[in-house]
Amino acid sequence: MKLVRGLLAGTLLSLALVAPALAQDVSGKDLKIAVVLKTLANPYWLATQQGIEAKAKELGATVTVQAGTDESSIDEQTNIVQTMVGQDYNCFIVAPISNSNLIQPLVTAAKKNIPIVAGDAFDDAALEAAGVKLATYVTVRHTDAGKAVAEEMVKRLGGSGKVALIGGLSGHPASIQRLDGFRSGAGGLEIVQEQAADWDREKALNAADAILRAHPDLKGFYAANDGMALGVQQAVNNANLTGKVMVFGTDAIDDALTSIEAGQLTGTAAQFPFLMGQIEVEACLAAAQGASIEPVTVAPQALITSENVAAAKASSPQPWFEYQSPVAKLIK
Repeated sequence: MKLVRGLLAGTLLSLALVAPALAQDVSGKDLKIAVVLKTLANPYWLATQQGIEAKAKELGATVTVQAGTDESSIDEQTNIVQTMVGQDYNCFIVAPISNSNLIQPLVTAAKKNIPIVAGDAFDDAALEAAGVKLATYVTVRHTDAGKAVAEEMVKRLGGSGKVALIGGLSGHPASIQRLDGFRSGAGGLEIVQEQAADWDREKALNAADAILRAHPDLKGFYAANDGMALGVQQAVNNANLTGKVMVFGTDAIDDALTSIEAGQLTGTAAQFPFLMGQIEVEACLAAAQGASIEPVTVAPQALITSENVAAAKASSPQPWFEYQSPVAKLIK
């Protein structure tokens, strides 16, 4: 499905408690949510946390947010979940660093029929083998994001040109799908190199520098997240190629929008992590009330360039277009 510009359809880093609302009739007043994100060092996950906390406050729920030090802290994140499943929570929102590291720790919660809402991809076969069933997975169609960027590049380059791809952690589903989506929409573009940069800005800068040296006629980069895209943009700037080599990212973090406004980044395939965090809390409440939720809850995306970045910034952290959560209507 084509994503059109403007709209598609042990170490604790943070412990945040949102007190129940004063009103006694709020629907989520008995809900205690454990949230384990990848890291709060990444603005994307920080925005997710903020959305979770905002919606929890609105519903009167209590939420505790924890995260790993960085997006490679697999053991640390796993240990956090192992500790929290032994505590008094009646819903979990989790964004695993890998697609399997949190499955075994969640077995205990699953056996107690505690709802589990995913904010990033799990290995479905491994979930089934462990007997862990998700209430829902709140996500976007990652392939659409990559495809939209590719189609925009094709348009801007007149159908052909050399480009390079910068992925996240090797084997990560979101990274794989975004790059696959790009390939599907690349048409006559020639993808001369692909490099994993582990979601790391500095690694992306270094990878882009080497790619530019190897391919001086390169016309564009697509990075699987905005942190890496900003590193790529720095490499482009260092090579005095600003405005000559396009750089697209993914996620629409604030720094990326500012870069687009400043004439640096060409664009970003936007997700709305604040909104996705809100939907995840709604899913927790709906599941706790016994509602049946679709296995995958698809959130909106949009392609942001200089043409619509002002609208995107003005409405941030929410979309600038109308969107109604499919989960909210399930709440009693």
